[in-house]
Formats: sequence, C-alpha cells, structure tokens
Amino acid sequence: MGTKFASYSLKLASLHEFYQRLLYGTQPVPSGIEISNTLKFFTQSSLSLLKDVEKSPYDMLVSQNYDSERISLFPNLDYRQLYGAVSQLIDVLPSVHIGNTVLGQALLQCLVCLLPFLDHDSIDTLAYTISSAIVVVDEDMHQEIINYLCFHIFPFTIGRRTVDESINYSSQSVSAVIMIIFEYSKSTAQHGQLLECLMALKTDVVKDILCVIAYGTISARLSAVKLLFYYWPTLIPNSIERRSMTLKFEYGTTLFICQKKNCSNAGSAEATKVCYNHKLSISYSTDSPPPIYLCIECANEIHRENANEVFHDILHPVQHGMMICENKVN
Repeated sequence: MGTKFASYSLKLASLHEFYQRLLYGTQPVPSGIEISNTLKFFTQSSLSLLKDVEKSPYDMLVSQNYDSERISLFPNLDYRQLYGAVSQLIDVLPSVHIGNTVLGQALLQCLVCLLPFLDHDSIDTLAYTISSAIVVVDEDMHQEIINYLCFHIFPFTIGRRTVDESINYSSQSVSAVIMIIFEYSKSTAQHGQLLECLMALKTDVVKDILCVIAYGTISARLSAVKLLFYYWPTLIPNSIERRSMTLKFEYGTTLFICQKKNCSNAGSAEATKVCYNHKLSISYSTDSPPPIYLCIECANEIHRENANEVFHDILHPVQHGMMICENKVN
C-alpha cells in the first residue's frame, strides 16, 4: 500500500506541474502525449482498484447515504485532488500543441473512471465538468463527450438522492449542460441524443429547455426551440405550423458500437444491451469505464458464461410521432 500511495502522490504532483507549466508557458512545455501517459496511469489504477471490489459501488451511487460505505471500499487515496487536477488541465488544453486530441481523450476517460471514487460534491459537478470540455476539444471529440454523458454519467448522477431528499446539483445543472452543448456542438443528432437521454432520467426536462430558450445564446436558443416543438408538438396549436416544423429539424442517429474487446463485428456492431456489473465491465471491455454496452451477440455470449447476470435493454432514439389522430374511425 505504501508503494501504491507513493506512486499515486508522485504522479499527482506531476499533473500539478504540467498544469503550472502550461498555465505560465514555462519551458519546456509538456506535450499532450506526455500528460496523457500520466493520466492513463490513473485510469488503469482506477479500473484495477474497482475490479478488486466485491460490492457494486455503482449501485451505491443511487443515494448520498451510501457515500461513506462506497468510499470505504477503496484505498485511502486523494481522489478529490485528482479530480481537481484533471479538471484544471481541461482549462489549459488549448495551450497544448502536440498530442492535443490524445490528451483530450485521456482527460475524459480519466474523469469518467473517477466517478465511483468521488465524494458527493465532486459527483454533482462531474457532468458539467465533462460537458465544459466541448469548448476546448476538437469537433471530432464532441460525440465522445455526448456518449460519456449519456451512457456513463447521467444514469448515475441525475436521479441520485441527497441526504435531505432535495434535488441534487447534478440535476439542477442540466439546463447549463444543455446550453453549453447546444452552443458548441453543431450536430442536431447530438442535441437529440442528449435530450432523449435526459428525458428518460428526468421528469421536467421541458423546463430546462425553456431555461435555455430564455437565457441561452442565439444558436443555443434556436436548437432548443426546434427540439421543444419536435418532442412536444402539441405546444404548436396550428396544424399547418406543426407540419412545417418537422422539416426544420433534421435528427440523424449516431451508431453507438459494442464495447466488448474481440467483438466479432468490432467497429460496426450496434450496442443494444448494457451490463452494470463493474467486474464484468472491466473484464470484457476495451479499457472503457463501467458499465459496458454490448451488441446482442456479445451479450448472449457473456450471458452463457454468467447465467445469473442481468443485461438491460438500451433505449433507442424516439421516432417522430404522428401529429394527427390515427383512429381510423375518425
């Protein structure tokens, strides 16, 4: 344990040093590859520690009341300071000129892997921290941010119960997350994916959309209005206006592929099942944080080896609903 703590502290000090050098432009400026290698140490360490835990920390994320028990499952390392160090690096990412994309991917993966190790306050801000990275990363990584939010962060944070049963900050910050994604992502498919994920987890998403319309930037407002009438068409009283509105919002779907290593259709098999068992997720995935998302073939294969494990269906994109009565009698 002493050696692990020493290595952890040394690597954490390196992250702080990288941040200072990037912030003040101190030579030599670290490359993105150099920093990402340090971040990968924390990612692999987190997955290794998580795999050794018998109880499911992801099940305990449902309520703040389990935080003490959940955190006690892991060695006493400074996870909160690591979260702060990684968050700081997002702010100085534009100062990295070599290996920018590699570093961005390492930052996001490290943050997502930290979820079960964090205290309540850090968990509350995690979704906003990850969404804020969309401001500084390349456009090619926008879909990765959306996927992390929809499949790895929101399901464990939005409905999380607090000690006093009040609404947690993660849920309250949804409108801010929507606003920043709508502003910096130009893909309507990503906007739709984000909103459909939130609608499955939160009952009053329409209020968050209205908040964006009221206080967001022009581009964020425009997308929010289109989505508002796309998913709540009855808000437009005039049937002619409804028909014209459907043509103004183009919603494509982005394939979310199977995460099992050695998948027979790697890169093209759509994920249709999810497994929340953290041990199986780490054992079968390609270094992705839990949970693991699988195509039907891989899910059946793993289920044959783990008959007692439950695999849940993934919600697929909502098809556009009819805006006229389908009753043939009318």
